[in-house]
Amino acid sequence: MDTSAIIRRLRTLAGRTALGDGHVDIPHLGLISSAVTHRLHAVSLSRSALFVILKGSKSVVRGNERTVLKAGEAFLCPARMEITVENCTDGTGGGYIALCLTYDEETIGRMAARETGPTPPAFSLETLKTPCSPLVEASLDHLLLMAAADPGNEGLLALCREELLLLTAGGTGRLPLLWDAASTWGARCARLIGMEPGRGWNAEAVAARLGASERSLRRHLSREGTSLTDVLREVRLNSGLALLQTGHVTVGEAAYRCGYNSASRFAGLFRERFGVSPSRVARYNAVLGPPLAGS
Repeated sequence: MDTSAIIRRLRTLAGRTALGDGHVDIPHLGLISSAVTHRLHAVSLSRSALFVILKGSKSVVRGNERTVLKAGEAFLCPARMEITVENCTDGTGGGYIALCLTYDEETIGRMAARETGPTPPAFSLETLKTPCSPLVEASLDHLLLMAAADPGNEGLLALCREELLLLTAGGTGRLPLLWDAASTWGARCARLIGMEPGRGWNAEAVAARLGASERSLRRHLSREGTSLTDVLREVRLNSGLALLQTGHVTVGEAAYRCGYNSASRFAGLFRERFGVSPSRVARYNAVLGPPLAGS
């Protein structure tokens, strides 16, 4: 995979956005860039995601397992899978750059239902890693090209993202695993809360939006070994992490947008979860030529 060509396309796209400040503004696509190697504990996403490493490398740790992703490789991350990540620069001053594309439950379910590949091996982090073929590279380039040509066409961009996931994971047997993760009650709560992490969510509001009673919602979550309080804190802190990784918000603003009236309270919970202060995460953002931070 010619990652340098993809990075050049991203720079061109960033220069064309209405924001005019280097953001790559594509629905459900985040761009993480960093000038320094760093480690983050207990990271999880409210939606299933596809990471594509463009520069540097990414170590993923879950329990006693560890896998390393190099530039030109992709990683399928199930919703709410808690991992420790270490984003490593390439050692030549070029920093670390990766894309993160997220997918909703409906898309994952539709694609998993069509899965006709071989029975996948027993779950491990290694089974979630895959090289990016020339077709994957062409699909990613097409997505960025369409984003530049028609940035407001969410339907078109959704099709491009689905094509990319199909080429990356279709026929591998991994899509049903993503579906299993996305279709849990915990993941459904996380996805809903993630749309508005700053809202004053409670059990009544979440249950109503999911078409369940408060009692049944609590029962479902308890069976999955979690609670609404746990999911709410998880989503708010990870949403704050995503905001700070853009490099364009202050700690106070991230705290407020994620439902915390106290920046110091947010900072304490953030450090406890991720093992690093929010102000330090904000400084990780790299300025690699034109800024390349987006969410």
